[in-house]
Amino acid sequence: MSRTPSAHRTISEHREAVRALLRCARARGREDDAARPVPLAAARGRVLAEDLVAPLDLPPHTNSQMDGFAVRVADLAPAHRAGQVTLPVHGTRAAGAAPAPHVPGTATAVMTGAVLPEGADAVIPVERVLPPRFDTPTVTVAAADVPREGSFVREAGSDVARGEVALPAGTVLGAAALGACAALGLTGEDPVTVQHGPRVLVVSGGDEVVPAGRPLPAGSVHDANGPLLEAWLTGHGAARVSRLRVDDDPHAFLGALRAALEESRADLVVTSGGISAGAFEVVRQGLERAGTRMWFGHVDMQPGGPQGCGLLRGTPVLCLPGNPVSTWVSCEVFLRAALADVWACCPPARWTSARLDAPVEPLESRTQLRRGTLLPTAPARVALVGGASSHLLTAAARADVLVRIPPGTGTLPRGTEMDVLVLDGGVVTRCSETSDEAAGAPRGARNGP
Repeated sequence: MSRTPSAHRTISEHREAVRALLRCARARGREDDAARPVPLAAARGRVLAEDLVAPLDLPPHTNSQMDGFAVRVADLAPAHRAGQVTLPVHGTRAAGAAPAPHVPGTATAVMTGAVLPEGADAVIPVERVLPPRFDTPTVTVAAADVPREGSFVREAGSDVARGEVALPAGTVLGAAALGACAALGLTGEDPVTVQHGPRVLVVSGGDEVVPAGRPLPAGSVHDANGPLLEAWLTGHGAARVSRLRVDDDPHAFLGALRAALEESRADLVVTSGGISAGAFEVVRQGLERAGTRMWFGHVDMQPGGPQGCGLLRGTPVLCLPGNPVSTWVSCEVFLRAALADVWACCPPARWTSARLDAPVEPLESRTQLRRGTLLPTAPARVALVGGASSHLLTAAARADVLVRIPPGTGTLPRGTEMDVLVLDGGVVTRCSETSDEAAGAPRGARNGP
């Protein structure tokens, strides 16, 4: 098909085009593209496809929330008339000890996590009795410290009861979720059903691109986009990522792409570079001839303006620009939304807000997506990292947000509230002078640009 050099899309229009592209991949209906079990040890960062039902109560036993004394509240009623009541201490129960009955009219010393003695209905923290220690034959409780039934008691099943949904479908299996699985008795070998993203073929290269580890001739660069895309896709739920390196020969490119597509059985092809207006745009030149429903043009954004998408032998092809930052930003703005919406194999983009830490000059006709880092202030402020150029990859690696700067003609002053997209990454800094009160988090989730 012919290319229309003047073709333009908004960010929203191209995001929807990419969603439609992945819906096409999803609709191909291969047997192994459904959600499937994986060992829990291999599921970190994946998204649950099915509810995880609790096989036991959590906590499994009613237990003490504090180091203190288990009592019957009824035994403390005299304190309301006399101002206090004294109870003999009968036994000590540690965490892990077998259940034991509570002797009425006494106090049982219990440690945090110990099974509540049968018959007791509350716990008094040790610091609220006299003397405030455990090596004593009696304890005295003042009227003001008499607890209510259930005080400082963790009931069995109060987190989740056996047979209830512990983790609903859609839960991202992060550290807390994996900890919950362990608390429920699941081992690393036990299966959990997770969303299975697409099989992706990543295409990168060009005559000037040399794989890392090889000598770098004059005029050449190492391949950043191949490893970047493989890492990004793997971290966002792709079932498998295959790699293909190509040169600037359109015929050789198409032959290698068709062979790799056949071998990998990919659901999606993602290319980087070769789609602009130069004389050696191998991806555009090849796919304009061999692809169907191909679109090449510009999206009104910086970086990441040149974009393309279409089909090759029925397989969706997403064509990203070649500058590494442009490639990465395109993944965050377009590909993440599609993977989250169509394949549900990664969390959707998280937009929030922060105030500019310094004035910014917007572009007149394009949305900028500048790299930035959130500052530990309240309200949250964002400082831009590096310049606007799309080759500044090491600067981008220091960013933990993308800052959406809408088009305009006037300077945006310091303190202007901006939409920011939260990223994985950034630099960990130490600031001993920052107080907990000053360390504010961004407020108010927002939709994307």
